[in-house]
Amino acid sequence: MDSVPHTQKVALVTGACGGLGRAIAEKLLRQGANVVVCDINEKLIADFKEKVSSAYPECTLVVKADITDDAALDDLFAETEKTFGHVDFVINNCGIMDRFDPVGAMERDMWDRVIAINLTAPAMVTKRAVNLMLKHDIKGSIVNISSIAGLRGFASGAAYTASGMQTNIASKYITEQGLNFNMEGYGVHAQAFPNEHLIMVEIEKIADFVSYLCSDAASVINGATLTADGGWTAN
Repeated sequence: MDSVPHTQKVALVTGACGGLGRAIAEKLLRQGANVVVCDINEKLIADFKEKVSSAYPECTLVVKADITDDAALDDLFAETEKTFGHVDFVINNCGIMDRFDPVGAMERDMWDRVIAINLTAPAMVTKRAVNLMLKHDIKGSIVNISSIAGLRGFASGAAYTASGMQTNIASKYITEQGLNFNMEGYGVHAQAFPNEHLIMVEIEKIADFVSYLCSDAASVINGATLTADGGWTAN
């Protein structure tokens, strides 16, 4: 049984109806938070509503949203405010892979799509999160989920690696507003790469880490880039 350190807190998690985002959303729900999830995959949205929202009918808001669309983001935050009044935590989890193409083989369309979803969208979500938190005088937390590819760089996956280098571009401004802002780079997890023989990180453990970063106990961690990769980047 999870403890309830986030009782009556409001969290917004992007890309949250499957995979790591869902694990984070479910963790926060078990810990007492109200959780807004957004996704674009209708099948995952339906499954989340059936299996998760039904268990927490008063605590969840599920929104279909394309996070690369400004109007959709405006609607997402408006619905969040209307339903729960404010937001305490925002987790920028949504992201996509490229085709592991090196820079000499990458296609412009793939580059633009990866950058739009993995880099531009989190910046636009963060902009709205900061403004909503300041509006309601919330000393909130923003966590960006990234990849260790952005810390080390790799020969393949040029677009994905570049999009992972989102090293706290807004951290100075955000921390000056009294908010917490951290970036977490994680390694390979089994749901994404089930057949890879690498260091695996259980998504539940990453969800635990994200929950901790949102807690009062982690208030001294601010403007940081942290890894949850099982020691991969230490090798």
